[in-house]
Amino acid sequence: MNEKEYKLSFKNQLRTMASLTVYRTGRQQCAPLESRGQEIRVFYLIHLVIKGRGTFILNNRSYPVETGDAFLIYPNMPINYIADEKNPWEFWWVGFNGTDAGFLLDATRFSVKNPVITLSDPETFRELLADIYAARGNLPYETIQMSARLYNLLAFLIRDNENVLGEKLERGTVQFQGACDYIAEHYGDFITVSDVARALGISRSRLYRIFMQQVAIPPQKYLTEFRIRRACMMIAGTDKSIKEISFEVGFTDQMYFSTVFKSVIGTTPTEFRNSASGRADQQKQASQDVLQSSRDTWRIQE
Repeated sequence: MNEKEYKLSFKNQLRTMASLTVYRTGRQQCAPLESRGQEIRVFYLIHLVIKGRGTFILNNRSYPVETGDAFLIYPNMPINYIADEKNPWEFWWVGFNGTDAGFLLDATRFSVKNPVITLSDPETFRELLADIYAARGNLPYETIQMSARLYNLLAFLIRDNENVLGEKLERGTVQFQGACDYIAEHYGDFITVSDVARALGISRSRLYRIFMQQVAIPPQKYLTEFRIRRACMMIAGTDKSIKEISFEVGFTDQMYFSTVFKSVIGTTPTEFRNSASGRADQQKQASQDVLQSSRDTWRIQE
């Protein structure tokens, strides 16, 4: 990589903590013919080309992409994207998923058959992407800030579209929201996926198809990750024991809870608590240092 090429990238370690969550965000200047290679993502990923050009490949179909264009990668679909040989692209990106992602994107001009769009105001869209990157961080409030700014970005895309969100809502979306609401209200009651389907008056297989259509993950995985999201909040924000928290989020076995927690977050509950506590202490100390510096400066002026 020569000095003209670069890549700035952030990956969220708490990416299961909201209904619309930023998984990663960044900016890159690619080398000529730089390619991702054939791959499949498990989340949505939007790129905005701010300079140069390239080719986006979705389901073995190629789409030329120019400056000012954006392209959308869908979960669980084979893709590749390749920088132009003479004028390689530079782009911003944001990867995300969550309960709101699918039907919000349905209200934009993106579709599987039309994964590349030319934006009416690419500069504003670039600024919205930069805002998400500026809010990056793994503390709970930083994850919330990134999600809030992602909603702004998707609102821009919906406003950029002539269609109305309400026209896109189908019966499956309504049932999906009902399932999410039921899980949010009863996740601590040791419910199962069968309980969710029974509450909606539909079969478990129907519930599975709805979740795969809306967020490309099975309902069991959604329920598990929802419980872990709530556990993250409680571990970082309360003094409750890990055992107590595990029961409050619907696990009957603390050891199993710790195993699931690590598989989702990447650390044990105890390591997560220590890490969150350490970052909070660092921020508190930094704030105190700034305050002390300001006081010292004031004394000098006096």
